[in-house]
Amino acid sequence: SRIRAIPRRQKGVTFADRLARPAAAGLLWLALFSALYTAGDEVGAWLEFPAGAFRNLDLVVGFLAGVALLFALAIGSRRRRAES
Repeated sequence: SRIRAIPRRQKGVTFADRLARPAAAGLLWLALFSALYTAGDEVGAWLEFPAGAFRNLDLVVGFLAGVALLFALAIGSRRRRAES
């Protein structure tokens, strides 16, 4: 049986380097979305709901997103431990 060497990690690539491109893309996407949404609001493209139409919806959605994030982080942590 053959044993293959594990390729070495490239020198000079840091965590910040790997994070910079997705972060810049995310910020660009957020700026584009914000500009389009604001333009749509200015011309009246979006419906206006009465006050209280989405009462406490942000709390429920935020809680569910937090639970999903916690679950995703816990699963990712278990996979890394199993690989090492």
